[in-house]
Amino acid sequence: MVKKTPSPAKLRELVMQALYQKEMTGSSNTNLIKQFKQNYRNLNLKNFETYLKEIKQNILDIDSTIDKHTNINIDQISKIELAILKQAIYEIKNSNLDKPVIISEAIRLAKRFGQDSSHKFVNALLDKVAN
Repeated sequence: MVKKTPSPAKLRELVMQALYQKEMTGSSNTNLIKQFKQNYRNLNLKNFETYLKEIKQNILDIDSTIDKHTNINIDQISKIELAILKQAIYEIKNSNLDKPVIISEAIRLAKRFGQDSSHKFVNALLDKVAN
C-alpha cells in the first residue's frame, strides 16, 4: 500500500496536535511519532517526524522568540496557542514559505482549536516575529 503524503495544512495540524500533546503530557518525540504512525497508518509521516525533531532541536530559540515578543509569561500562554506558535515560529525561521502564508495558517489553527480570541494573540505575536 502506498502511503499518501499529508497536505501542508494537514501536516501543520498533525504537528500542532503532537506539540500540544507534548505540552500536556510531557511525551517524548519517540512516543509521539510511534503513536501518530499507528493512528495514521495511511499517511507518510516522514515530514511530520522531521518537523518534530527540528522543533525540539530549536526549542530554546523558539521559546526565547516567544518571550521576546510578548509581555505574557510563557507559562501563562494556553497550551494550544503555544503549540501553534512554536510550529509557526519554527516555519518562519526555517522555511522558504511566505510569512503571510505561515501566519494565516497559524490563525486558521487558532480559530479552529483555540479560545475565542486566540487567533488575535497568535496573529499579533507572529506579526512581530515576522518583521
